Amino acid sequence: MASTNHPVSSSLQGDGVKQWLGIKYAALQHKFAEAQLCEYTDIKTSDHSNHGLSAISPPNACEYEFDLIQKSLPAPKFPESDTECLNLNITAPADALHGSSALPVFVFIHGGGYLIGSNAWPQYDHARIVTLSQELGIPVIGVGINYRLGPFGFLTSKELQDHGYSANNGLKDQQVALIWIKKHIALFGGDPNRITCMGESAGAVSTIHQIQLGAGMPSFSQFISLSGSPLMMRPLPSFVANDVYQTVTAILGLQYLSAAERVAALSSMPAAELLMKLPPGLPFLPVLDERTIKKETSFAELASDNKTKLPENIKMLIGSCDMDASIFGIMFSSKQTGCLKRFIELLDEFASQYTSEILRAYHITPEMNDSEAWPLILHFANDISFHAPASAYASAWKSTAYQYRFKEPNPWEGPWKGYATHVLDVAYLFLNYTEDMSKSQAKLAVEFATDVIHFINGKAPFQKVEQGSNFTKEYISEDGKTLSRDKQGNDTVWPELFSRAGYDAMSGVWAKFLSS
Repeated sequence: MASTNHPVSSSLQGDGVKQWLGIKYAALQHKFAEAQLCEYTDIKTSDHSNHGLSAISPPNACEYEFDLIQKSLPAPKFPESDTECLNLNITAPADALHGSSALPVFVFIHGGGYLIGSNAWPQYDHARIVTLSQELGIPVIGVGINYRLGPFGFLTSKELQDHGYSANNGLKDQQVALIWIKKHIALFGGDPNRITCMGESAGAVSTIHQIQLGAGMPSFSQFISLSGSPLMMRPLPSFVANDVYQTVTAILGLQYLSAAERVAALSSMPAAELLMKLPPGLPFLPVLDERTIKKETSFAELASDNKTKLPENIKMLIGSCDMDASIFGIMFSSKQTGCLKRFIELLDEFASQYTSEILRAYHITPEMNDSEAWPLILHFANDISFHAPASAYASAWKSTAYQYRFKEPNPWEGPWKGYATHVLDVAYLFLNYTEDMSKSQAKLAVEFATDVIHFINGKAPFQKVEQGSNFTKEYISEDGKTLSRDKQGNDTVWPELFSRAGYDAMSGVWAKFLSS
């Protein structure tokens, strides 16, 4: 993995933009407490020239995402805190405070599987996309937020809830941040009535959850979902969350304490110690708790006429990358051993009459070895986890919807060079890697960012999705067409095939493949 040499701005002002870093939007009494909104009144005297503390996460998390992108950026150390991490960064045109009209705002919720991520990471710096918006004459303000991750954001159980500890603190942190932004963004030149919530991967899942948390009336008027939805990362049932809690408390040696003692010990244990003792792979994810997330979404529900709970006034831009499933290939690499046999068994279990047809559609034969079958199985995973959900939401959405497909292959050296990998869309969107792109690749990055800026401004970035015409804009550069190693091309096959076999059944195949 190579590294760029260009500097990434974290200064207060420069290049026509001004940044306020590390603004505290909420306070925490302790690491499992609910976030309490902070007030903000004095923009002139506060020092916001340095990033705030990041949420507690596993070590070398930023480097891990650089490995996904296959290209690194200069990055400092990222100090962390379990109680002082709820801060946000604001990037605005330098003259935003003195403009004649308030500017539209986008709020970026980072991904990372609800386990890693920070608004201080250089790949998420908003300076360049804000600069581009000024050059286009349609300026925007960008906001990046932190929220609690891993067990501090998503550990829950009936026992914890009985003792006053709420579920889904990470999602609630995001909600409080959005409320803070709507309440205070005018101080920075932003329009509180023109806020776009944007997220990638787990952050994209969160944007849709925020609509439910806001009872259909969230603190934003439109959203952008980059490679993620609740159909890709489904919330955990409460019984699974209870099992995870029991596993955690047993690992920490708390299983023989009384419930009150156990909760107290968990709350008082130093965060770094707690995280260090836990093994990787525990699912700290949003949970169906009947308060914040009340029900699980299915393909069948989105396709039905019963869409009464879908908002009618929130615009959507949604899309996916052609090999978002690279994240599965990396995170679940151990699943490659025996993958073909297991995949066929699960197809037989969920949709036996379509097993042979699905294998043919993905060019999989029983005679293949696992290393040959693995990338083809990942294509199936990409279709059912990323492409199909994006299409399902776009088709079902009551308000205006736009759909895109990021087909641009990864241009950098690594195992996924030549594929449109997970997180690559963010690398292009925020323009922080353009020095390491060819002219046509950099041109595509600007095109993608320009379309997003138009959407944030309330303009049509391209043709919208309409009933009977599921238009999808495709992003690929001239160099990308030559570089691409992805020759699978099942777009004309999977919609009809999954429709007959059952979208939810196909989703069940992949969910069980990962969990078993």
